[in-house]
Amino acid sequence: MSVLKLSIKSCLTILACTIISSNYADAQTNDPVQIAKEYYNQGEFDKAKAEFKKLARNRRNIPRIHDTYFKLLLTIEEFGEAEKYLKGIIKDNASNFIYEVDLGVLYRTKNEDEKANALLEEVIKKVTDRASVGKKSNETRFLAQVFFERNFREKALDTYIKGRNALGQEDLFALDLANVYRLMNKKQPMISEYLNFSKNQPQNLNYVKNSLQRYLQEPEDLDTLEMTLYEVIQKEAGNSTYNNLLVWTHLQQKNFSAALRQARALDRRLANNGDNIMNVGMISFRNSDYKTSKKAFGYIIEEFPESPSRRLASRYVLLSEEEVLKNSYPIDSAAIRDLITRYEVFISESRDVFSVMESQRRIALLQAFQLNEIEEAIETLTTMLEQQVGRHNVVAEAKMDLADIYLLNKEPWESILLYGQVERMFKDEPLGYTAKLKSAKLSYFKGDFELAQSNLDILKLATSREIANDALDLSILIKNNTVFDSTDVVMQEYANIELLLFQNQKTAALRAMDSMLVKYSYHSIVDELLYLQAQTERELGNFENALKSLNKINEAHYFEILGDDALFLTGVIHEDDLGDSESAMKIYSDLLTKFPGSIYVAEARTRFRELRGDFSNEN
Repeated sequence: MSVLKLSIKSCLTILACTIISSNYADAQTNDPVQIAKEYYNQGEFDKAKAEFKKLARNRRNIPRIHDTYFKLLLTIEEFGEAEKYLKGIIKDNASNFIYEVDLGVLYRTKNEDEKANALLEEVIKKVTDRASVGKKSNETRFLAQVFFERNFREKALDTYIKGRNALGQEDLFALDLANVYRLMNKKQPMISEYLNFSKNQPQNLNYVKNSLQRYLQEPEDLDTLEMTLYEVIQKEAGNSTYNNLLVWTHLQQKNFSAALRQARALDRRLANNGDNIMNVGMISFRNSDYKTSKKAFGYIIEEFPESPSRRLASRYVLLSEEEVLKNSYPIDSAAIRDLITRYEVFISESRDVFSVMESQRRIALLQAFQLNEIEEAIETLTTMLEQQVGRHNVVAEAKMDLADIYLLNKEPWESILLYGQVERMFKDEPLGYTAKLKSAKLSYFKGDFELAQSNLDILKLATSREIANDALDLSILIKNNTVFDSTDVVMQEYANIELLLFQNQKTAALRAMDSMLVKYSYHSIVDELLYLQAQTERELGNFENALKSLNKINEAHYFEILGDDALFLTGVIHEDDLGDSESAMKIYSDLLTKFPGSIYVAEARTRFRELRGDFSNEN
């Protein structure tokens, strides 16, 4: 019985819902506004016009029908009817400027631009006058948005600017204006308004940085931002927000030395604790500008001896100096020994186990690869490993260092064992991938290209972009130079040269390169050989020989994959090693023209501007 009652109740509920839905649908169907719009949507314009015309006689219908009715009249080019309709509703709705703007749309459609302009200027004046009296900005913003939606972009700008002036607030509508300028692709005024937006509201600075990073994609855009900032800083020297933004701009340009100069000036003015300078130092270090990072960390040590960042700065100033020394040719052995002594002092003063172990690693690598003190290096690392147990990342890195040194000492089997230990310990982690990459490189050195490729194919999918890129580069090198050589003889000779260089046998490597260049002058390996030859000659301090090899690439192999690498290195040798600024500038300029998509573009631009003296007037 209860089941029957429940069934009857369910049926009644469904019936009631059906009746309600039917009534609602009928109401919708019988709604004359909906009927008129449906005619319009179906393209039955005559029927739609007749319905809308009847509806327009009742002014209460206007808000519901206006947009569609006006579009219909424009579509069927009933301009006279449209003008009569608009003037009628404007008369009845004097305070609603939307209808006046649409009258301007009509005039524009009829190519009556002067009438449209005069009408819309009057609308802007009325609205901004009301804003001035009432001290309210909402109506002005709404009018500008209406203009923008109807593709009167210049009028939208005019409205914002006149509204700003009427209300006497120079930063009012800054973000609105920035967005309009952005959509009109007017970068200079867009930048100015974003700066205006952050002027008196430092809390907006991160939003402004994110926006500028998103919308300023070309180097020239960042140059415009830089010059705009210099102009506003001169006018408003006391506003540190702009200086902060200038530091950020230089970092985006990868102009780290200029960023550091600005950061130091800002730090002195605000009596800060050096955090901004520390940040510039770390970013410079990660981007391999070690001269700048060394200056930044040195500044922290000198100016903030009690800072919590001092210990970190002390370690990174040593790391920065190490990189500077390793990239200054020929290597200064005395300076390397002095650096090792400073590492030892740092270790004796440090209480941080991680920093101590990292510094011990650095000492061992300097001993082995820079001073050829292999036994001392092995002892440094084995002593460290005996004292440290467990799965610590630094322990794994030390094992890989030890493996590298065994390979340097012509003991590859020891290297294989150590790389394998780390790979198993950190499977599917960055350290494990690094170990696998080193194992692949060892297989490559031995001429086992098939095994090397199998490991490289896995590593090309690694989560670490750096490891994946290194794996891809080596994989491409092998494929490009074995595809037409079933014996792999050429690739084996080249790999053996790379092994000689790894083992610091530079003279023997150069002899082997000369031999290969004679034997295989037709082969695709030639540009790699010439580039490797140039790097090796440079490391030995033979800069003119290095330039000869590079010039062969620049003249005959510039279209190869190493074309931009060779041209950039040519500029670096002229600038850093020979002190020939004029030649370096010309080469950097050539690179920017010939290789606009090169990874060296940002640094070449910065080096060019530094040499030209663009930053000589900075504080």
